[in-house]
Amino acid sequence: MTLAQTLQSVLTPYKDRKRWVVALSGGLDSTVLLHALAAMESRPRLCALHVHHGLQARAEQWLQHCESLCGELAISFSALRVSVNAGAGPEAAAREARYQAFSEFLDSGDLLLQGHHLDDQVETLFLRLLRGTGMDGMQGIPEHRPLAAAELLRPLLSLPRSALESYAEENHLRWVEDPSNADERFDRNYLRQRVLPLIAERWPAYRQTVGRFSRLAGQFHSGRVRDYSDAISLGNESANTKLELIPLRAMAEPDRKVTIRHWLSGFGLRPSEAQLEAIQRDVVFSAQDAEPLFELDGMQLRRFRERLYITELADFNADFEQSWDFKQPLVIPGAGCLRAETCEQGGLFADKVVVRLRQGGERCQPAGRAHSRSLKKLLQEYHIAPWRRDRLPLLYVRDELAAVADVWICEGFTSPDSAAEAPVAGWRLHWSPQE
Repeated sequence: MTLAQTLQSVLTPYKDRKRWVVALSGGLDSTVLLHALAAMESRPRLCALHVHHGLQARAEQWLQHCESLCGELAISFSALRVSVNAGAGPEAAAREARYQAFSEFLDSGDLLLQGHHLDDQVETLFLRLLRGTGMDGMQGIPEHRPLAAAELLRPLLSLPRSALESYAEENHLRWVEDPSNADERFDRNYLRQRVLPLIAERWPAYRQTVGRFSRLAGQFHSGRVRDYSDAISLGNESANTKLELIPLRAMAEPDRKVTIRHWLSGFGLRPSEAQLEAIQRDVVFSAQDAEPLFELDGMQLRRFRERLYITELADFNADFEQSWDFKQPLVIPGAGCLRAETCEQGGLFADKVVVRLRQGGERCQPAGRAHSRSLKKLLQEYHIAPWRRDRLPLLYVRDELAAVADVWICEGFTSPDSAAEAPVAGWRLHWSPQE
């Protein structure tokens, strides 16, 4: 198939998306992708996003080139400038900053499109093999995966770079070249310029062969994992953010590793063998009374009541305080979102409240109970995970605790106040923690 036919075939299932957003670096791959998409008929709104890392002397010129290209194609253009901690490894740090920028830009219903091709896939597989990856790593670069509130798709992954070069020549396209791509101190560049040309002399079709192996590895890995992970994933939370530990511990170690790898890959995480060993030792099999925490690429693995959780907790202001009348969702930065809907019974009866976070020493009496208890003891009794307790919104009426998130309503606030001058609605609360 031609490049245009490949795009049509891959993208047809995604034509209902709100926007197609092209990650435009200005290089050959993304330039070809943007040009070909601009020529497609019957597609969603198309726009381009350029991430300015500032690591190269010509970075400003690249931004201007991308903006000019979008002007020629009549495509909406956006640019985001990011700060990169080059000392932590420039390539990895730039990638992390780039994907953070993507996540912040994308909206629900968007599709982010990247120009990775078959040569990129082959290079990635060789590098992972040489670094000792497991079977999940041999799947290579995924064609499709979730990204923040949107999705990420690489529609050119089956095409070699030569197909992109031919398209660019036929359409007289211009693109920018990153000088660091010639630096053989980087493993990928050394592999591309020294090793793979030798392999191509002996095995000219190696790209297609290795690409087929990647697809077969993915099919095998997914089928094997499904036998285990479906039985232990708890799907009542978004993206299966927790696993049952009892069946996980009962597995043979190779199967347990495969399952944990697969689960973490759903969040874009790829732990090393050493990290997998540490997760099992320090979290899965740690002492029963422990509250283990394992940091992995900005996310946290935690254990609570025989379940393994993955979280990504943001900083929050413990002194948060705000009046709320229930009519609009209330966002508590770093903690979550509180919303309400009217109800006739079973809700909180008040016309407005003051929302605060836990400070310590609070007491309350859940409706239907004879006595009040400390909030600390109640949160333990109700099995609220420790990392969520300080982030739960506490709703006060005239400085009296009336409700704790959507966990319980306090005694005295589950029916209208007979002394009220006007009828007061009942409110059913819904709390969505930010994790």
